[in-house]
Amino acid sequence: MTKPSSMTELEAVNVLLTTIGEAPVNTLDGNQVTDVSIAKQVLNEVSREVQGKGWHFNTEDGVKLTPDNNSQLVVPNDVARIDADDFNVVIRENRLFDLDDRTFTFTSPITVTIVYYQDFSVLPDVAKKYITTRAARIYSDRMLNSESIHQMVRRDEQSALIDLKEFEGDTADYNMMDSYSVSRVMNRGFNRRIL
Repeated sequence: MTKPSSMTELEAVNVLLTTIGEAPVNTLDGNQVTDVSIAKQVLNEVSREVQGKGWHFNTEDGVKLTPDNNSQLVVPNDVARIDADDFNVVIRENRLFDLDDRTFTFTSPITVTIVYYQDFSVLPDVAKKYITTRAARIYSDRMLNSESIHQMVRRDEQSALIDLKEFEGDTADYNMMDSYSVSRVMNRGFNRRIL
């Protein structure tokens, strides 16, 4: 008996193809028929969308960015989002732009939180499953527009999202007291007793 392994991009594309009744393929290399190309495109589109939300597995806190020789902070292509606590920044033209000072110029390093796009091959299995099932629903909707297939895959998608959120909660070590809104509500009674 062979041990199960992590889902590959080829397997994910084949899930999309079989959802609409197409035969699986053996490779994603070379010239492909239109259905395979569209399936791969939808898979990549959904992967970017899901990863762009920022999950524990693709987010890094405390990343130090140092300005280049032109005093600019160039953003790599694999970055979905950047947030800086001490600066009001956005990504423009693959560089960080300071909205408060209206400039691309930074005189010193800044510390940021970055959400990265990752290759499908290195994603956790629960993320691969959610991305694949969501992509299968979107792909089948675009290719066939079948209500019965939509409903069937939609249930799988919802189940995969629940699994992904559970994985996120287990691995990210979130604390509800880290949220200002929750903390405020929890401390509401405590503050009244002091007064």
